[in-house]
Amino acid sequence: MTRAPAPGPRTGSALRAGHELGLGDKIGEGTLAEVYRATMTAPRREVAVKFLKASVAPGSQLGQRFSREATLLAGFTHQNIPQVFAQGQTDDGRPYLVMEFVDGWTLQDVRLQAPDGQLPADVASIFALKIARALEHIHLRGVVHRDIKPGNVLVSRRGDVKLADFGLARVLDDPTPETLGVVGTPAYMSPEQVLGDRLDDASDVFSFGIVFYELLTGRRPFEEEPARTVMQKIRLDRYTTARSILPNLPGMLERILARCLEKNPAHRYPSTGRLCDDLTEFLARAGVISHEARLVGWMREIALVDDDEARTALGPMAQGWTGTSQRFRLRRAFAGQLAVLGLGLVGAAGVELAAARHATPATVLGPRPSGAPGVGYLRVLARPWAEITVDGMLVDTTPLARAIPLSPGSHFVRLRNPSCIPEDRTITVVPDGTLWIDVDLAPASGGERAP
Repeated sequence: MTRAPAPGPRTGSALRAGHELGLGDKIGEGTLAEVYRATMTAPRREVAVKFLKASVAPGSQLGQRFSREATLLAGFTHQNIPQVFAQGQTDDGRPYLVMEFVDGWTLQDVRLQAPDGQLPADVASIFALKIARALEHIHLRGVVHRDIKPGNVLVSRRGDVKLADFGLARVLDDPTPETLGVVGTPAYMSPEQVLGDRLDDASDVFSFGIVFYELLTGRRPFEEEPARTVMQKIRLDRYTTARSILPNLPGMLERILARCLEKNPAHRYPSTGRLCDDLTEFLARAGVISHEARLVGWMREIALVDDDEARTALGPMAQGWTGTSQRFRLRRAFAGQLAVLGLGLVGAAGVELAAARHATPATVLGPRPSGAPGVGYLRVLARPWAEITVDGMLVDTTPLARAIPLSPGSHFVRLRNPSCIPEDRTITVVPDGTLWIDVDLAPASGGERAP
């Protein structure tokens, strides 16, 4: 006789957690929880509701993990971590979280759509930077994630990247003894995690290195073998360098991987902030101006999003891409080489560049390549955080490690956070000048919502 599964929340039911919620279809399920799509009525927005499974007792060790995740997530406010809007319990005592809904896929799903599972170096580095920024945020608050893997990273159709699933996360100064033994996903563990040692930030950095290596090469640095487990290899074996697989991989990325994947935690990056700095520097050298635009453009190239979705996500920045993505990529890479390396050109191209340097710069919409003649710069500080659009083009999200280069003249800037009222500014940029915007975004309340 087959036993019927434990019933889940009824589709279309309403829950009370400070907001009225209408539940829709189930969109995910794990060991501890199941996730439903839902609609929050005030303010009206799509959300995800994560329930502890009916088969897991709230007071058990596994149930306590769910409660710990809820507490941790509620304390984070970062663009690369899903936002928690509310917590509550069902009538039968099942705890749940009302969270930001990410319309997209896991990073593992995205990677498997790429040719040979390998992402272009700049695309992989953008994903890596966003994960590293999330890690920096939690590490500064004394939290270790302990389960970094592509399946725990969410990617939206708009180019948002969110580090999720904090069920194994732990506060460093938590005096409660660890009762679950070795935790994590074996293929992405650090050597000290394999041994069951007490973990700190460095363990997440090693796991991050495995993920970054996999995004670049299409395979993990440590793979299971019949005669040797992946945990043994992580603890004892050397890995095949990424450049042995990809001879054209930039040397800077090889050095970043090597530092992340050091067996000795003391030899890894001293902080995730330093890791973010190196990734940001690589992307600046590669000439990538808008990280979200590059991600959406690449997802369009591999047919994860179509032209209409790209235009919806990026607005005017997507207009020139239809049918010209290869030309766009070449233009961007060329501009990046000029800006960072200062390469000269020969022949007609050299004459055009020289003429451009002496020409009076025209006011044009959107960001310009860093180092282009006559540009000015914009720096933005926004609390808690904000997406930055310039002249309708999505440029980046704060915090920014580099100034945004803009052509001289007037520009319209919008700072947007889904939980805050948008901040709109008209700015005037002067050649070689730097303009600052420093703002505390006002929380949205009632019917107000960021458009």
